[in-house]
Amino acid sequence: MAAAYASLVTGDREQIARYWSPDVRFQMPGNHQYAGWFEGLDEYLEKMGKLMAATKGRISSETLDVLVDAEAGVSIDVYRLDGHRAHAEEGATSPYDRLRVEGVHVLRWEDGLIVEGRSALFADGVTQANLWWSPVGPDGARHEY
Repeated sequence: MAAAYASLVTGDREQIARYWSPDVRFQMPGNHQYAGWFEGLDEYLEKMGKLMAATKGRISSETLDVLVDAEAGVSIDVYRLDGHRAHAEEGATSPYDRLRVEGVHVLRWEDGLIVEGRSALFADGVTQANLWWSPVGPDGARHEY
């Protein structure tokens, strides 16, 4: 599981394909432009690319716990995500500039590949994600990333 997540940040399609099915479905929580189901690896990677572009690499993810049911082909990981928009000042706390959430991923595996994933966020994480993905710029206008 750790290797599957690590493959995503490489941007190397061949490495990513070692862990992620080309037909993967992934559901993101929230009520923002990137919430909902992503159908296929290309669509999912496009969304991940938007996250990396918005942060310019100023994002980190920490896995807190992992549960695996190999017989059922399911893994569950609890994670913490902390990211800043590329333009945000160090120490920014505005939810438009900083995405700081904890949540859980439920992944379904077949033949060693992730075929489906669902994400859920704890506490006010959905609100935080909604605000972060709907940023208001310094000029007061909303911007798409």
